[in-house]
Amino acid sequence: MYRDFLNILKSDDFTEDLQSELQKSYPDYLTVLEKRITDIDKLDHGIVIAGETSSGKSTLINKILQKEIFKCRTHESTSTICKIRNSERIGIITESIKGKIEETDLTDRCDLATSKGVKVLRNYLKELTDKTSSKKTNNFRSVDIGFPIPFLMSNTILVDTPGIGGSKEVTQRLMEYLPNAVSFIFVIDVSKAGGMQIEKLPKILQSIVLLKMENEMPCFDLEDVIFVTNKWDTIPKNERDEDSSEDDETCTWKTLESDIKETWPSVKEEHIFRMNLKDWDKYYNPILRLIND
Repeated sequence: MYRDFLNILKSDDFTEDLQSELQKSYPDYLTVLEKRITDIDKLDHGIVIAGETSSGKSTLINKILQKEIFKCRTHESTSTICKIRNSERIGIITESIKGKIEETDLTDRCDLATSKGVKVLRNYLKELTDKTSSKKTNNFRSVDIGFPIPFLMSNTILVDTPGIGGSKEVTQRLMEYLPNAVSFIFVIDVSKAGGMQIEKLPKILQSIVLLKMENEMPCFDLEDVIFVTNKWDTIPKNERDEDSSEDDETCTWKTLESDIKETWPSVKEEHIFRMNLKDWDKYYNPILRLIND
């Protein structure tokens, strides 16, 4: 449809007068249309999961997949982009910084229906993505992980990213991937300065808005962003501030919710989740529905 429309706009039947009128209303209409076609043609439609270091990104992905394929740590460990996709076979594809591609088929080596099989995959990924375990992780631009994930339809993939606020090199890899995303899930650790450290998470949000304004993300809708506020079990429920009649948890939630809406005005109320990933079961279906939408 977009290509047919583009051909019409470029044809001789589309007169200069019509072109001039359209140009007044939409100055970059041809560029935007061409970028949208390119965006749709991408093999992958990435739902990027981002957040500060140790905010709970890997834990969230494990919960969504219902398999603990990533080792969760309390410090910066993920050094590369990890793409997770639905695949009949279990396999890993690595791309080095220099562009070298290597494929490994693990189908016969790990049965993901068993905890032992999941552990085999987790240990394999640890060597490729956890920079605390192996120095060679810095050599990879991305690690592509495939196994049967029925809810990831068509070309939709989940993308685990290095923590925001980590090393400059690792953060740069995250920023470079942003234009490839069609949606975002931001994980916010409420135990750190109430959740929104001004110099970290808002910076990446501003970068996304800028890319959108420059038409670098034509298929991305500003409303398709989910905020998962995590680690509420670290906030005292009954302690009250001397200057407030509300407890710390309520005050933190109101402040954080306000900060999110101020930083990302397009956010939908139902896209802000207040959770503790330890109590994941009641959030699984709502999150999955948003991913599939």
